[in-house]
Amino acid sequence: MKELIELQAEIERVRDRLHRLVADRRGSFLDPAVAELSRALDDLIVRHDQLKAAQQCKEEKTE
Repeated sequence: MKELIELQAEIERVRDRLHRLVADRRGSFLDPAVAELSRALDDLIVRHDQLKAAQQCKEEKTE
């Protein structure tokens, strides 16, 4: 559970950085730095979803 909360906080931090970076790059999603940070955010979201699914499976087994 703690890992999920920490991951959610990191997702929000990276999302904020991405928003600022896109604004700095005048809305260009093709900028290499924007693309790189976007991929990092995607990886965090995938990891969050995997952890959440694993947690739900664990909870279902204990019921």
